[in-house]
Amino acid sequence: MLTIDIQLPRDRFVLNVNESLNGDAIWAVMGRSGCGKTSLLRTIAGLESHAQGRVLFNDEVWLDSDNGIWLPPEKRGIGYIFQEARLFPHLDVMENLQFALHRAHSVGKESSGKALSFPSLPELVDQLDIEHLLNRNIDKLSGGEKQRVAIARTLLSGPRLLLMDEPLASLDWSSKTRILPCLRKIHQHFGVPVVMVSHAREEVARLSDKLMLIDQGQVISRGDCRQLLSRPGSLLARDDCALSILEVQVANHDYDYGFTELWFGQQKLLVNQISATIGTELRVILSAQEVSIVIEDIHCTSVQNRVAATIQSIQELGSNNVMLFLTAEGQTLLALVTRRALSLLGLSVGHKVFAHFKASCLDVI
Repeated sequence: MLTIDIQLPRDRFVLNVNESLNGDAIWAVMGRSGCGKTSLLRTIAGLESHAQGRVLFNDEVWLDSDNGIWLPPEKRGIGYIFQEARLFPHLDVMENLQFALHRAHSVGKESSGKALSFPSLPELVDQLDIEHLLNRNIDKLSGGEKQRVAIARTLLSGPRLLLMDEPLASLDWSSKTRILPCLRKIHQHFGVPVVMVSHAREEVARLSDKLMLIDQGQVISRGDCRQLLSRPGSLLARDDCALSILEVQVANHDYDYGFTELWFGQQKLLVNQISATIGTELRVILSAQEVSIVIEDIHCTSVQNRVAATIQSIQELGSNNVMLFLTAEGQTLLALVTRRALSLLGLSVGHKVFAHFKASCLDVI
């Protein structure tokens, strides 16, 4: 458990956070640029000397300004992953990793008797798929490869808490899709609590379980990531980047056509074939822009996914578009449509409709 009750003056506001984050979930922190996200991570890490209040990790006091307690960053057992890889350019990949491992064990011997958990080098090499990189020079790596090595180096210190400050912001989407599953596996495999800062909803939807929204230094909302991303009235459902996270279960594989069938409640969805055993519970991400609304159950279309739903809420987005919040199988599905389409179809709250979207639009996580 990470308990935070801190105040930190910034140029335009005071960062004021009083929250408890359970360690068995990956927490994401989102908000506009300059709202205090990075300052919060830095305070947790012990890098903000002017922070007031208390920070506790599993009942160990890291900060208690009233009693003059401030544990130095190197004593907190934190792994911090930045946007830049920050590898040693004069060492190759293996030498970078061995340096981190040697330093981590040295710090562990000097600690106050606390048993640190050190993931082994072979485990991390396997989890992050970097075996083929071990003998390469740093300047020969791509951005995604550098970041995977940086993540491995950070984890070799056996951190009790992992902080990530937009670690994938500088990478292309292809690199991100390779690293994000690795990060989730690290959390599941080693049980390291994670707090991440990101402005990208797709990253948060893929990686996090819980979400905290910050605005002008204040926590304005927190809770289940899936709900906050698609709840009516949420800040994250007020523009054309909105998306839905749906809970599904693998139903069947159609190897002839290269599709996988998913149970979505009592309805079925099709996605491009994935490698997962029948019965596996998964999440799928669907952009609100990819959903079309049909008022009749039409089957003669190339669009394979047709979900029966009910309009729960309608929210105007500027002068041209509206966001439809649909209820289907006890979950919320978002659809971005024009105001003209809303009028022509005569859509209103309570209206039963069909949400159409292509199998290729579903991103399985």
